[in-house]
Amino acid sequence: MSVRVGGISGGIAISKKRKNAYSVAAPVKPSPTRGWRLGGNRNRALAAARFSQPRASRVSFSSVGGFLAKVMTMGFAAVVIVAVSVGLLAGYRWLTTVNYFDLTNVDIAGVSRLSQDHVRALAEIAPGDNLLSLDMEQIRTALVRDPWIESATVKRVLPGSLSIQVVERVPAYLVHHQGGLYYCDESGRLIDRVEAGTFVSLPQIEVEAGMEKRLALLAELKRIVGEHRAPFRFNQVGWIRLSWGRGFEVQLMDSDILMCIGSENWMQNLHRLNLVWADLKRRGELDKVGVITAQDDKVWVEKKS
Repeated sequence: MSVRVGGISGGIAISKKRKNAYSVAAPVKPSPTRGWRLGGNRNRALAAARFSQPRASRVSFSSVGGFLAKVMTMGFAAVVIVAVSVGLLAGYRWLTTVNYFDLTNVDIAGVSRLSQDHVRALAEIAPGDNLLSLDMEQIRTALVRDPWIESATVKRVLPGSLSIQVVERVPAYLVHHQGGLYYCDESGRLIDRVEAGTFVSLPQIEVEAGMEKRLALLAELKRIVGEHRAPFRFNQVGWIRLSWGRGFEVQLMDSDILMCIGSENWMQNLHRLNLVWADLKRRGELDKVGVITAQDDKVWVEKKS
């Protein structure tokens, strides 16, 4: 049995070699303690990391110079922008006041009902106005406010001319509206009130309540009549009524015949009416006819009373 007292670095070992006899063993040689090896790269880096002192911060003159250069560049750019803006403003003021761009001529096209003087008054322009100072969109907006102008195009023609292209609204019917007589286009849209000095003879239209959704058929009917696909001409029509019961009611002035064309499948109804009209004309019986109704795949002919 042996007992060892001590640690890694040193101590005394007592050994029992014989029964009831003890001896003192020689001291254990202490093991060498490991130290830092500064010669190795790993230890040098570690030692430097642990024991190096912090360095004092230094101001680089090159960074300060770069910052000042940037500030000077930005300031110079700002001065250039301000100078250019002032120059442009001064140039614009000069261009809008110089006599070279004075308005001397106005070309107006597309007017038939309206006079050119009326268009000039709507545009609020006058000879001598500076062409560059005129607002083209403002002039166009002023023109289309007139109920007779559908659209307008306004262009500058340097140095001193203005071009105005107008599209007028064309009246197709007369309609009673709020106690007055109005012009309306082929789609039934109101244009302007009828004045005594500008009266144009046109067919009158009447729309029963609830038939406003059929107003688009008026333009279709006008197109079909213009293509000679109906047994009458538009200048023969006295009045047209859109009704629930008979659809299109068309009263002819010269022959005093009332034609009724059902609004449902009205193109087929018109085709059948054309066939019956041609047959009556061939037999010479049109002067005896009072009403022709084409509706629901049938055609009825009523004699004059």
